[in-house]
Amino acid sequence: MTARVAVLQLAAQDDATLEESFRAAEEAFERAGPAQLYVLPEIWTPGYFAFDDYAAAAEDYEKILEFVSGLARRTGAYVHAGSSVEREGTNLYNTSNLVSPSGEVVASYRKIHLFGYGSREQQLLTPGEDVVVADTDLGRIGLAVCYDLRFPEQWRRMTDLGATAFVVASAWPHPRVEALAILLRARAIESQAVMIAANGAGPARGASLCGRSAIVDPWGVTVASAGPDPTEFVAEVDFEEPSRARSRFPELADRRLLWSEPGTLLLARRDQPPFLFEVTSLVMAGYTARDQEAVQRYIDGLAEKGIPPPEKVPSYFPVGRNLVTTAGVIDVNGPRTCGEVEFALLTDKDGEVWVAAASDHTDRELEESSIPAAKQACPKPISARVWRYSEVRDHWDELELRAFTPADSSEPYQQAPASALLHPDDLLKLVAEEYDGDMAGRVVFGGSFASVGGGFEFHDSFRAEVHDPVTGDTLVASYRVNDISGKGR
Repeated sequence: MTARVAVLQLAAQDDATLEESFRAAEEAFERAGPAQLYVLPEIWTPGYFAFDDYAAAAEDYEKILEFVSGLARRTGAYVHAGSSVEREGTNLYNTSNLVSPSGEVVASYRKIHLFGYGSREQQLLTPGEDVVVADTDLGRIGLAVCYDLRFPEQWRRMTDLGATAFVVASAWPHPRVEALAILLRARAIESQAVMIAANGAGPARGASLCGRSAIVDPWGVTVASAGPDPTEFVAEVDFEEPSRARSRFPELADRRLLWSEPGTLLLARRDQPPFLFEVTSLVMAGYTARDQEAVQRYIDGLAEKGIPPPEKVPSYFPVGRNLVTTAGVIDVNGPRTCGEVEFALLTDKDGEVWVAAASDHTDRELEESSIPAAKQACPKPISARVWRYSEVRDHWDELELRAFTPADSSEPYQQAPASALLHPDDLLKLVAEEYDGDMAGRVVFGGSFASVGGGFEFHDSFRAEVHDPVTGDTLVASYRVNDISGKGR
């Protein structure tokens, strides 16, 4: 949707009373005229550099919020209240609030990165801890304050949380005006999001605020901006442009995690930005063929090798959550490890189930003495791209699973329809029963089947695919194998 956004570049309110500051804000609202979103600067009363007044200003926090809520109701618009000094217990925070047209606070954000260069903010305030993204009629809006602009990790996290627009309240001073302009555009470009920034302007205690408030589109183009003096401006902002930009130029889908917490996956999906999936557990399902006679033949074959039969069918082998990976290279210890194509089912915290192509890479020598130990011995690659299960559920049995080793081989190493294995509806139900219904964050590998030649092959690369003949789309997990034993393959 397209909406009118008003950016209010207020003058620094040094030595102004609270009532005078309110009057200045009201006059700016009136000059700006109708809009669907108004944005105010950082600590616009009593002024960012009024450090000696912070403690007293915290006593006005509720009055400021009440004043802004009244403006929101009167204008029928969202109002980003800039930021104000908030007290909780003995701690003071630099807090920004987003207020709905009904006057309700829809999101509160406490500034995480406190400025220390020629500022007393680090001495007086406590840093916030939470990255905040708000649901609004305009889309999901991420909140930030001033110095946060220099820390791209925060903006990436807001993007991962679904933000398509950012609102920034700042009190950015001279002479770092060029840094402000560059950072606003950079954060918009790298996140493919709308950037809306309201800065203060004019002399402040011991400094001068540089103005240059701006609205930047997802391509890094400045839609509207201000000069160095107190002013306000209104621009038509297309809040649907981020979705179009991300679809036309899939920068976010091409992103790869260079580091992450164990068990954190960055997954790409159709026509939407990637998302972080926090793995809580990984379960390898075994003996899942729908043809129970084939399952028994496989078990009998294992018995001939001295491997005892499973206690029940299907079987479940829990392994470390850190083993699931989208990496293109995995480390193994020994030459007799290889993959098997599977589908993986990932249930997120909201109950949505995602499908990935997967490989149960296993130590085949160790498997002859202990299946659980063999499965724990190797990483478990999955595709970096996933499908919503709900999108393929109605034609699930038409999907095809296939594997190739080495990865660039044109001849399938494994190939079978998804109908050869338990249907996900049945598998997820069985796993939920096995683990007391707790599925949030759980990744389930769906089991596999024999190779085309009936045995194992050991190469230095492997490719697992789940193909959808209805859409023509294919999920791919392709990786190289690095044998750290030095024994060769």
